[in-house]
Amino acid sequence: MKSISCLKKFAMPILFLLLAITFGCVESLTDIQTSSATPTIDIFSPKTNDSVKVGKNPIYYQAYDGAGGQGLSFYELYVNKVFVKKYPLNTNGTNPLIYLEVDSTLIHARINYSLKVYNTTGKSTESILQENIYIKDKIPNAPSNLILSRLNDYTVILKWDDNSKNETGFELFRKDIGNGIVIDYRKIKTVSVNTITTTDGSLSPYVDYYYLVRAINESGASEFSEGISTTSLGGGPWNLQAEAIGASLVKLTWIDFAINEQGFQIERIDPSTNNFKILAIVGPNVSEYEDYFVTPSSSYKYRVAYFTLTTQSGYSNEASISTFYTDVLPPTDFSAVLIPGLAVKLKWTDNSKNLSKGTIIERKLGINGQFKEIGTTASDEFEFFDFSFSSSVTYFYRIRQKLGNKVYTPYSVSIRVDIP
Repeated sequence: MKSISCLKKFAMPILFLLLAITFGCVESLTDIQTSSATPTIDIFSPKTNDSVKVGKNPIYYQAYDGAGGQGLSFYELYVNKVFVKKYPLNTNGTNPLIYLEVDSTLIHARINYSLKVYNTTGKSTESILQENIYIKDKIPNAPSNLILSRLNDYTVILKWDDNSKNETGFELFRKDIGNGIVIDYRKIKTVSVNTITTTDGSLSPYVDYYYLVRAINESGASEFSEGISTTSLGGGPWNLQAEAIGASLVKLTWIDFAINEQGFQIERIDPSTNNFKILAIVGPNVSEYEDYFVTPSSSYKYRVAYFTLTTQSGYSNEASISTFYTDVLPPTDFSAVLIPGLAVKLKWTDNSKNLSKGTIIERKLGINGQFKEIGTTASDEFEFFDFSFSSSVTYFYRIRQKLGNKVYTPYSVSIRVDIP
């Protein structure tokens, strides 16, 4: 009986020990399974036989830890099987941005690379080796300071600053706007490396031309330069401008910079001789002239000079214009309503019979101010809200409609608005 009592006395502790050993073994097996998790990694770009540029090229990849793993830890980049850089996971646990950085000594060489990923338990996997990666030069810097000048009515010369040392050439783009037709930007010329100037010919004096230039090499094209256009060409101190009012009037304006003139001489090309001929003489301090001796759908060219008691000046810039094929009535029923504290609302009736390409709104401050363009509307819009007004002033408004390149209807009546 004593031996049985002793067995009972020690049975319970032995049972608990066996249970502890059993569960301890189960937990140990779980630890072994966790530590055996292996990560995976796939590279999407750049891949074998791709090309990259000198500089930083992003590597697009995807990586995961294995089932039961505790997460990823860091990456290693190898180029030509040599360790280059370590990339730890981001502090928020996301994958880092990894770049294949290539310097200019490797231009036209071919390399291989791979990524190796590690998890928190030290297990690692290396990606498939990406081979035969071709190194191209970086995209060139954009040219700047594009300028142009007219050589004659039919040719312009363009010049720019070359800001790159690795271009293989430059591309010239042009947009044409004239006679109601817009031809959008397209490449018209490619010039060789280190070129900083070129010409563009076979132009029309009655069309506005807009230009852009960019540098190119095997890696692609730079950003475009800033734009320039023939509309930005001034007429020197004269700034002679011509615009057609419908089919039967050309209006000329210029700057009166002379201080002792007796008058101005206006000349126009005679189509029968292709030489300039005196059209009219006007008095001193005049800066505009209206030529009613024109016909529909015709082209004209003008120049101006001033004269004193004893001499005549040099000529102004030459201004060219084409008249419209028909006269078009100005907008009518022009009205203005002040919406206190908000805007001046303008309304009108369009009489262009769908020939208008939009309405131009002009405003001047006070009786002695000068009209300036403050906005435009589309061809199918017949009202305009002026939100940019001041208090305690008087404004005058007028409008006209655009028919083509520097071709307009006559102005509407001028209306007055008093702002309290």
